[in-house]
Amino acid sequence: MECKNPLGKTYVLYPDQCKLIYNMSYLSLGASIYAIYNGQYLLACCSGGVFITSISYWENPLFDSPRRYIDIAYLSIALFYQLYRAYSSQYMVFYYTIMMFAVSFYPLGYYYYNKGLYWESTYAQCMIHILSNIANIILYSSQFDTIEELPKI
Repeated sequence: MECKNPLGKTYVLYPDQCKLIYNMSYLSLGASIYAIYNGQYLLACCSGGVFITSISYWENPLFDSPRRYIDIAYLSIALFYQLYRAYSSQYMVFYYTIMMFAVSFYPLGYYYYNKGLYWESTYAQCMIHILSNIANIILYSSQFDTIEELPKI
């Protein structure tokens, strides 16, 4: 793929595809606002930070960009924190199930991308955004056990 920006650097995808993923990143802002509404401030930082790093990256998505690695790192940390918090949540099973489906689109998108099927890869990336934010809203709607009530392992 040879999609160049004005400076001659190679984009990850074509502009229309990048714009679609950029727009899908706004779903995380909605989830973050919902977390704040429910008093889940640390969880709001997860989806809010993902929103910030995603729009920062997808606005000018270059292959070898520090913004790309920051986005990936922040998203990974936020996901692991939410997986940890979900263990003591009321809707743990729903959250884990939907998040598993969301994450399963990542290898599919990678497969499509390597086959040169860029729109299919873009749609897989969009499904990650949609499903993960549905899972986040479910998590943010949960009641959480206190530390004392967690089961002993």
